[in-house]
Amino acid sequence: MRRRELERHLAQWLAVADFDDDALNGLQVEGRSEVRRVAVAVSACAEVFALAAEEGADAVIVHHGLFWKRHGVEPVKGPLRKRLGLLLSHDISLFAYHLPLDAHQEFGNNAVAARALGLRNLEPFGDYHGRKIGWKGVLARAQSRASFVARLEAFYGHRALVVPGGPEAIVSAAVVSGGAAELATQAARERLDCFVTGEAAEHVTYLCREQRVNFAALGHYATERVGVRALAERLRDELRLETFFLEVENEA
Repeated sequence: MRRRELERHLAQWLAVADFDDDALNGLQVEGRSEVRRVAVAVSACAEVFALAAEEGADAVIVHHGLFWKRHGVEPVKGPLRKRLGLLLSHDISLFAYHLPLDAHQEFGNNAVAARALGLRNLEPFGDYHGRKIGWKGVLARAQSRASFVARLEAFYGHRALVVPGGPEAIVSAAVVSGGAAELATQAARERLDCFVTGEAAEHVTYLCREQRVNFAALGHYATERVGVRALAERLRDELRLETFFLEVENEA
């Protein structure tokens, strides 16, 4: 399909215009006008772009792009020069979607994870830039903290860093991927049993103990593989594009 058509589909599916985001969501680097083969990955980096070129990708879609509003205009040198050089020399387009891919109710990082973890009666959770970007819900039956953490580790494929500040029996939980440790305080205010995110924060440990909420961090990268993979399935099923996920391991 035409690159412009793919951009339009993505903007509509992800409701890009509805988000106030630090990221520049949408097409960040323009490549060839026809798109047949699409690579998806978590973050824009030279390794991802080199792999995409080797695999004959026409476009790459990532969660963390090259350009952010908070950075302003950057000089094209060093790592940025190398990354742009790889894209431009192989005529590959780069699309990036940050908050829209966290919040989406069908293939967002958090909704997909919440359903996979067995949470029901899902509701939006986690205020950030005027939008709720995560999801909360309840389990069909109470699970021990240990069994719920084991389920988290199996789903994300990453060891959990756990602060056992809340009840031993878990019934309710919220999920917000990436660097959202601060939102544990919202989970505590809403009397949820557990808050799941990507990164931990030193001071949040004490808050979770004091406010009696369990906290589990599964890695920023690991918790944000979810959305791009689900989006790739949607592109394949609805638009008949060839899609593939590029795994560039990152323990953080």
